[in-house]
Amino acid sequence: MLGLFLSLTVVIDPGHGGSNTGAPGRAGAFEKQVTLAIGRALRRRLAAEGIRVVMTRERDTYLTLRERVRRANAEQPDLFISLHTNASPEHGRRGIETYVLDREASDVEARRAQAAAPDVVAGRLADLALLEARRASMVLARAVQTRLLAARGTAGSNRGVKQAGYDVLSGVQAPAVLVEVGFVDHPIEGAELLRPEVQEQTAQALAEAIFDFAAHQAPPRLANNTH
Repeated sequence: MLGLFLSLTVVIDPGHGGSNTGAPGRAGAFEKQVTLAIGRALRRRLAAEGIRVVMTRERDTYLTLRERVRRANAEQPDLFISLHTNASPEHGRRGIETYVLDREASDVEARRAQAAAPDVVAGRLADLALLEARRASMVLARAVQTRLLAARGTAGSNRGVKQAGYDVLSGVQAPAVLVEVGFVDHPIEGAELLRPEVQEQTAQALAEAIFDFAAHQAPPRLANNTH
């Protein structure tokens, strides 16, 4: 596989960071630590295949959601993946779920793109690019969900592919997903997510999903990448 994806650029967004700790987990850990550990492990795997990888944060630092989007778009990525862990009030839920931007938020982005375009033709092309990115995002989300469940899923772990108006997905100019890799506060799943071998297993599944997506799909930037 080495060299197959040399033209690919992936932006990894480890959720939270700094004062924004994210969900509290088991044994005093927080979401921000789990997402960064998985993000670093995913970067190693992608880089080993010749993929250009950019992380929105590489340390325990705070970033606004807009800054994450800005940093992603500055790299002209082929895909964007935001890593998170879940939590529930009763600490009893578990499972994996993957999100794409919902239609309402996508329509807002389309209107913005058209308004910023210099003419009607450019506006229409921008709208078509956003539609294609939306379609490709769903393909990527399904690949992520499938690979994570195959690697780590147990009965009841499949919480599905969903749509939501997450700000960190809004405005990303590439196929983009947000993945909740598990519930960090669950007595069993939360403890598993703190184990390095499970973090590595999760990263491997995410890498395989990205390989699947890149090998079998042809969204605009994957087809015409000039990096």
